[in-house]
Amino acid sequence: MRMIYADRGPSPLNSGKPKSADRDGTAGWWGAFSIERFANASPLQFTHEDANGWLAYLRQFEEQNFWFQDGGVQPWAYEETYDNWQDRYGMDAVTAVYHSGHGFMRDNGQFIASMGAAWDGRNIAESQRMAFGNEKVNYVFWSTCFSLRVLGAHNPVRTWGASNLGARMIFGFETTSIDHPGYGSKFWEKWRAGQTFCEAWLNASWDIDRGQAPSVAAAGATQAEANDRLNTERDFHRGHVSDAWYAWRWYNARESLHEPLTTLPMEPQTIALAPRDPSTELTRLAEAVHFPAAALQEVHVERQGVLSANAGDRYVSTAPQAARWVRLGEANHRNTRQLPTEEAVRLAEEFARQHANGAELIVDEVHDLWQNSGAADGSQIGEPVSLQTHVTFRQAFDGVPVITPGRGEIRVALDNDGSVVQAHLSTRDTANGATLTPNSMVAPPTANGRTGPAPAPREPAEALATAQRRLVAELGAVGANERQSAVDVQQELEIRDVPGTMRVGFEIEGNEAYPAARKQIEIRQQGSEFVTRRWVVAPLAR
Repeated sequence: MRMIYADRGPSPLNSGKPKSADRDGTAGWWGAFSIERFANASPLQFTHEDANGWLAYLRQFEEQNFWFQDGGVQPWAYEETYDNWQDRYGMDAVTAVYHSGHGFMRDNGQFIASMGAAWDGRNIAESQRMAFGNEKVNYVFWSTCFSLRVLGAHNPVRTWGASNLGARMIFGFETTSIDHPGYGSKFWEKWRAGQTFCEAWLNASWDIDRGQAPSVAAAGATQAEANDRLNTERDFHRGHVSDAWYAWRWYNARESLHEPLTTLPMEPQTIALAPRDPSTELTRLAEAVHFPAAALQEVHVERQGVLSANAGDRYVSTAPQAARWVRLGEANHRNTRQLPTEEAVRLAEEFARQHANGAELIVDEVHDLWQNSGAADGSQIGEPVSLQTHVTFRQAFDGVPVITPGRGEIRVALDNDGSVVQAHLSTRDTANGATLTPNSMVAPPTANGRTGPAPAPREPAEALATAQRRLVAELGAVGANERQSAVDVQQELEIRDVPGTMRVGFEIEGNEAYPAARKQIEIRQQGSEFVTRRWVVAPLAR
């Protein structure tokens, strides 16, 4: 096996080197907006990290045109008059733009984004005031709640058909999204593994939470062209396209097959995990799925930690946190008959057991990759069809599952013929002497040298309540300014537990799995339309 090292990783620029910009940010390739302190909504904590994760990979090739933050994010940058201000600033001044913040969609299909400060007496950006894609932008990333709704009366044509004047793709969410720092960086991690833009956005989002529904829309002169863009687009193109047709895809949960634990059924213990060997991970997975041996003679390695190889349209890769991915072939999208749950689980389990390397697995849930399409004038809107069924298995230790999103999982994707077309694997091997007593439960010595009583593990509800208080205090500090103290900000927050999200199991961090509890909470400012969700995580013993 020959390792081909790359300092930067592959470039997403389609047209080779962009025009010279002397690193002053005027090349017109990308820019970003991120807001944590809002003019009219509760604070968020991770949007700057989210946007920076998206920009950081791209800055290896060209500097961004702009990155406006907090009070610098104002409505002018989203509206036709000034969205290419000075040929450098605004959402239509770059080929790809990323916005991370609060979003909401009204019943009439109008999307609004909360701004960091008011401009011209307004503190929201509204989709009906936008007109993009007639200058530079072709890829619009909305890392916000409800930015690309696809269910019920909503669809991308209704929300974005009038605003889009030539952009190729729009990325967003059907649902509320988790406030998390990883969307942007995970997008590029998935892309570097060989995934298309559409796949990378959907899979990055589901690494963070499978309770949210990420969505992607593509435009084209025909239905076939729009579909093909979802299937194949992997580079940033400067050329605009007709938006006569739209096609869109999204993930949505179908059925939960495992009741989450709410208490630990055993004496708490930590599990020592074997240190990773990425080249062994890649080789073992490739051999298990009968990947062509010749393709493994050259493996691409880049400093961000992704190893990958391909043979035609077949890919195999491993990335940080032992996130492996394999594409075995193209799905048969001509068959639109949804695979029944029972059959999907049976077929997926055969694959998962063969590739678990001895890991204990629990079948967790089933979800679908859906697609729909429609004409831009609204005259034809199709019916949603399920293109793939994804079955997720969770790694467990003595019956207790891993609960960290995107870790300790095997997710098998089947087309409607029942063929395995892709799989995501992030299970971990255990080390010798894997079971350890958590340090927090080690009995201390007494003054006379005897062993004292061992501390009890924390109760899940109590531990989560403590973690939630800390989280809310941090949000208060983020939102505080000269007009409001951190306490004032906290008092304006309305917080509720999201039903069905509380669970107990193992969190994986580094080479250790430790018992913990987690739940989701929903947060909004009193009287505001804008809402977000957060994971609350608390160790029970470590």
